[in-house]
Amino acid sequence: MVKKIIIRCPKCKKKMKIADKPAKYRCPSCGEVYKYTALKKAAGYPGKIISGIFQTGRDIVVGVKTKYTMAKNTAKYMKQVKKNMKADPNWSNVKKEENRMKEAEKANKKSVFDRFKKK
Repeated sequence: MVKKIIIRCPKCKKKMKIADKPAKYRCPSCGEVYKYTALKKAAGYPGKIISGIFQTGRDIVVGVKTKYTMAKNTAKYMKQVKKNMKADPNWSNVKKEENRMKEAEKANKKSVFDRFKKK
């Protein structure tokens, strides 16, 4: 599928949409024939390259700002978590849950002598 581009008619200055391939195109407003050549196509690319470079730079800056903000917020959150844990070690059920899991593992653990017991 051929990409479409928008150019201005050299005679009436109205916009017209053409395929991005060298050919002759007629303006729908004034009927002027516009010859889109490979040289004109190549002349449009430096502008696209420069705008692409600037867009990449903007994307990098936005990405760095986002990563910095996320890291800062995570550090702030972790600071609050540590503060809460020091004030009240049982502020969450994490420790209780860990202890329950250890006790369950001990209860399920079979000893060597269990093999010799009659069933």
